[in-house]
Amino acid sequence: MLLLDTDILIDCLRGVPAARKWLESAAVESFGIPGIVAMELLVGCRNQSEQQHIKKFVTAFPLLWPDASEFARAYELLAAHRLATGVGIPDCVIAAMAIGRQTPLCTFNRKHFQVFAGLEVREPYQRG
Repeated sequence: MLLLDTDILIDCLRGVPAARKWLESAAVESFGIPGIVAMELLVGCRNQSEQQHIKKFVTAFPLLWPDASEFARAYELLAAHRLATGVGIPDCVIAAMAIGRQTPLCTFNRKHFQVFAGLEVREPYQRG
């Protein structure tokens, strides 16, 4: 399974050709969206139409929710890295889920995720 971060899903929603091609070619892979990523997408909506589009789009993927141990790990990651790097709660939850489930995270946001030991980050396609 691969976890998808917000930036990847935004590229897909915007119809970025490289993102769409990757998503279609990687259809044999199992994808999951951390629930907090789906929530970030909703926060970016400007109206009901966009919100309905997002809600429909995310139904194509399993929404994955953190368990208690992943929230505890996210707390530890935040405590360890917040002051030095400015990393936020959502990224700590996403990282904790990927680390705990031993699954790669697909994102182009290396800056926020590079500080987390044990996290495998993949940039799944070329951005232009």
